[in-house]
Amino acid sequence: MEPSDIRIRQATPDDFADVAEMHYPLWRRSWAGILSAPLLDILGPAKRWVADVYPETLNRRGWSMWIAESGDRTLGVAIFGPDPDDPSALQIDALYIAEENQRHGIGGRLLEHAMSSHPRGDVILWCAEQNAKARRFYEKNDFRQDGRMLDWEPLPGIKVAHVGYRLRRQPPTL
Repeated sequence: MEPSDIRIRQATPDDFADVAEMHYPLWRRSWAGILSAPLLDILGPAKRWVADVYPETLNRRGWSMWIAESGDRTLGVAIFGPDPDDPSALQIDALYIAEENQRHGIGGRLLEHAMSSHPRGDVILWCAEQNAKARRFYEKNDFRQDGRMLDWEPLPGIKVAHVGYRLRRQPPTL
């Protein structure tokens, strides 16, 4: 597949089922070993993402989902918008590329698109502390741990340690 065969565009609700078909299994594999299979089952299935997760996430002011596709295949997804705590910063909520399409620059293209949609302010995200593959991707793209820590609680009593990452695009204010 040539880079010219890949189109990046904003997703619509009509795309959610195709996005979930690509995103959910990949998300599940990336979280294997971090959460147990029964917990991953509870947080899925993909149809829950289509009906609840995507609409809820994208209902936030300024948030959007962009996809990379070739022909009728969804290759990747990025979900992003203004950080709720600092609207001058861009928060990346999700960036997933189908496994067979990784290491072909698609993740970088989606990341660049997200950053160009919000050209000022820092870019921040949360990453599961145990997700070494995602952490390497962000570090390769100049994100640095910023000292923030979060215990994400997907269900009562279940906590997953996350570390904050930041890409500085402006000098810190004094």
